[in-house]
Amino acid sequence: MIVKVVNSEKASRLLERENKFEVIVDKSTDKDSLHEELRTIYGLKVLKINIMYTPRGLKKAIITLSKEHTPDEIATKFGLVV
Repeated sequence: MIVKVVNSEKASRLLERENKFEVIVDKSTDKDSLHEELRTIYGLKVLKINIMYTPRGLKKAIITLSKEHTPDEIATKFGLVV
């Protein structure tokens, strides 16, 4: 489902300020299956998922998490540097 986590300056700002992070997902992934994966595998409480296609044709999801998850916790789970 999750192909890779987006690691950019914009993604880092979103994570720190709004508790959102970006991932590239498989083209067959929908919101429900992504929500289920994040809840069961990663133990995250998801508030909202926005899915869009990038100009390169990749499917990207912006995931809003509950405030109970800190940016440091999320960065550690997904191997990001904040």
